Amino acid sequence: MKRRRSAIVYAAMLVIAVVIMVFGKLGGFDVLQLFSGIIAALSVVLLGIELFQARKVSEGEFLANLNQMFVENEDYKKAYTLFESYDFESCPDLELDNIDISNYLTFFEVFQLLIDRNTLSIDMFDDLFGYRFFIAVHNPYVQKQKLVKLPNNFRNLYRLERDWIKYRTKNGRTVFHDEYSLDKQLSKEAYEKLLSKKR
Repeated sequence: MKRRRSAIVYAAMLVIAVVIMVFGKLGGFDVLQLFSGIIAALSVVLLGIELFQARKVSEGEFLANLNQMFVENEDYKKAYTLFESYDFESCPDLELDNIDISNYLTFFEVFQLLIDRNTLSIDMFDDLFGYRFFIAVHNPYVQKQKLVKLPNNFRNLYRLERDWIKYRTKNGRTVFHDEYSLDKQLSKEAYEKLLSKKR
């Protein structure tokens, strides 16, 4: 909040300085014109700030709705529970239908489509969805049944996982079971070919 006020004050000072310089160049200082110019310029700055804040509120509402959709979906709950309690030492099969796995993965595939359209960014949803994503994508059973078995059907998830790992690594965050990252499940050639394919 304090940072936002400082930004507004600095923006206002900048606007006032620009308006004074413009009127100084034009010659003559009509106080009423100068005052009107300052008010108009400040209005534009404040409108820009208001639009920026409205966008942030919309993003927050969007993420809250996404989270609600996730936590209220019984199929996602079932899959999440099995993924979270998975034994990575014995790597058992899961009592989970292929359609349940596909639905869970498709929920995250949409993230990549929204990133491609500059609607979302990883930093917006990392805290809320990172763990939920990696417990599925780095699950050996999910990889065996879907991701490694049919990689071409999940190119968006491969791209999302690659970029999400880069983001988390860059920001000093751990990646859940990174020993099962998708780049380690395919040959280097197959992995790079998959990610380089044009749409």
